[in-house]
Amino acid sequence: MKNAIYLANSHDCAANLAGEAYLMSLPYEHVLYLWVNDPCIVIGRYQNPFSECNLQRMDEEGVQLVRRQSGGGAVYHDQGNLCFTLIGNKEQTSKEENFALILKALASLSLDCELSGRNDILLNGKKISGNAFQTTATKFCHHGTLLISSDLSVMGNYLTPSSTKLASKAVKSVASRVGNLKEGNQEITNGMVQDALIEAFKATYGEAEVQEIDFTTFPAAQENYHRFGDRSQILQQTPQFSHSFTHRFPWGEADFRILVEKGVFSDILMFTDSLDTSIVDRIKTLLVGVPYEKKAVEAVLKECEQDDCSDLLTFLLDSFSS
Repeated sequence: MKNAIYLANSHDCAANLAGEAYLMSLPYEHVLYLWVNDPCIVIGRYQNPFSECNLQRMDEEGVQLVRRQSGGGAVYHDQGNLCFTLIGNKEQTSKEENFALILKALASLSLDCELSGRNDILLNGKKISGNAFQTTATKFCHHGTLLISSDLSVMGNYLTPSSTKLASKAVKSVASRVGNLKEGNQEITNGMVQDALIEAFKATYGEAEVQEIDFTTFPAAQENYHRFGDRSQILQQTPQFSHSFTHRFPWGEADFRILVEKGVFSDILMFTDSLDTSIVDRIKTLLVGVPYEKKAVEAVLKECEQDDCSDLLTFLLDSFSS
């Protein structure tokens, strides 16, 4: 058959994205792929997780960090959110055609949604779907979210950047008013939206075999898992950025500038009126080469003598929790 429909059995976002990459290699003209994830934050290909996410809280509450290969901003997923992927031959498909298919499916559920200028889908002025795109030599991949009954109240817990200044060339997310499709139809379920998308896909492209697949055990997907879900690799892929703050300590004022590269402290610049001229070299010796993570800084602080450097490290630790 020319077309195929895949339903993911797994809720591991990194495995599901690895599965998507596998599906892009198949010779079908059109593919619809539907998947649901456990709680996770998914960042765009060129984003900085340190400035987009509260990594500490994510660790504490078991929220997965995932980097996708497409662009766009950071988003929160849970099982109240249905993800869709439309894959087509590069020369024979377009995002406009895909959006028409999605809007047709939603309309069949009495949901009067509209496309916004930023590739979002809105219901009553609230964003219920964000979309991103990836193009290869032969394929066009369009994937997006459909918020159905997601717990929007916790989104801010994990998408809260530090209050201290982080400067980066990475792409920043843009805040939007978000809502759930349940606000337009209280009876709606993931299954109803899934069925509507399948029917709209078949109406557009013709019959297609529906296949269920578990990408957590699928060898071709597991080979690529690290690209999406390996925490250390995600942090290492972060574009170079700087973190700076100015604070007055009991021993003097410090203008502290940190350069982070591949997820570790790569250089420290400090300007201070402290009478202790050795503090600049000592803090650099303590931090350069250390992972830019709260746990790593805590370990350095434990080994540090109770002096001016410990004051700086304590202040830095507080900034990770901001």
